[in-house]
Amino acid sequence: MAGPTSGKTQPRTELHFGVVAGQNNRDWPELVEQFQWADESGWDSAWGFDHFFSLQAGDEMGVCLDGWTLLGSMAALTRNVQLGLMVTGITHRLPAVLFKQAVTVDHASGGRCILGVGAAWNEREHRAYGIPFPPPKERVDMFQEAMEMLRLLETQERTTFDGDYYQLDNAPFEPKPVHGHMPVMIGSTGKRMMRYVARYADMWDGGGSPEEFAARGARLNELCREIGRDPGEICWSYQRGPAELESVDAFRSHVRAYAEVGVRAFLMDMPRGTPTATMNEIARVVIPELRDWFRSR
Repeated sequence: MAGPTSGKTQPRTELHFGVVAGQNNRDWPELVEQFQWADESGWDSAWGFDHFFSLQAGDEMGVCLDGWTLLGSMAALTRNVQLGLMVTGITHRLPAVLFKQAVTVDHASGGRCILGVGAAWNEREHRAYGIPFPPPKERVDMFQEAMEMLRLLETQERTTFDGDYYQLDNAPFEPKPVHGHMPVMIGSTGKRMMRYVARYADMWDGGGSPEEFAARGARLNELCREIGRDPGEICWSYQRGPAELESVDAFRSHVRAYAEVGVRAFLMDMPRGTPTATMNEIARVVIPELRDWFRSR
């Protein structure tokens, strides 16, 4: 297992492989099977998503379990993989409550939680559940305040914060994350959000073709240098699939193409059902081969 240690994501000199088992129409036994398979077959991380009903087109009534409750349960049912959601909508909960949930998962898992977070996007979901859905500018402003609050809560015994959207009044926050800092994954390529990726992210999901990813990554590096941060502290990540899990050749080609432009974390959407023979071959044979290929470059 080549998983991250000491509260940091996989260094950019290594490759990180994860599976995303979003809760769309997956019941509890299926999710347990998939998370435990990832845990036992050599993946570095396993992820759900943060939505309240199925996102499958035309099927809002499909089964959909809560993401953070799911991670708390999986913390006790796995031993190796890091655990996260791709990604938590900052509007879904008060940030201090979200951070308390995340640090609880971190302790339940022995320090294996990654806090995946974004500015939220699903207007229909917000309307259905009575959750306010501000315009994009406000959501990005809310995101920035939330990330600053997290930094303060992680580092101070008590925190007072008086923002435009969120407030803390001499708030205690114990326990701290197991390793002192909980890695933050931000999934966004928005112009303003990229500035907050540069400031707060340990992992960044950029998306697009290899050429598009490289161009966005170059911009991120510029933003890091503007604030005096080493760009190498941010692990570039790409979520893709499930087609790449259906073919050994497609998986290998995908990883090599994106690794060449700087991607170091590969998160693959899992298909429904029991992992296939091809998926087992990828996990047990192809991933170790790709790790060796990358180290020897």
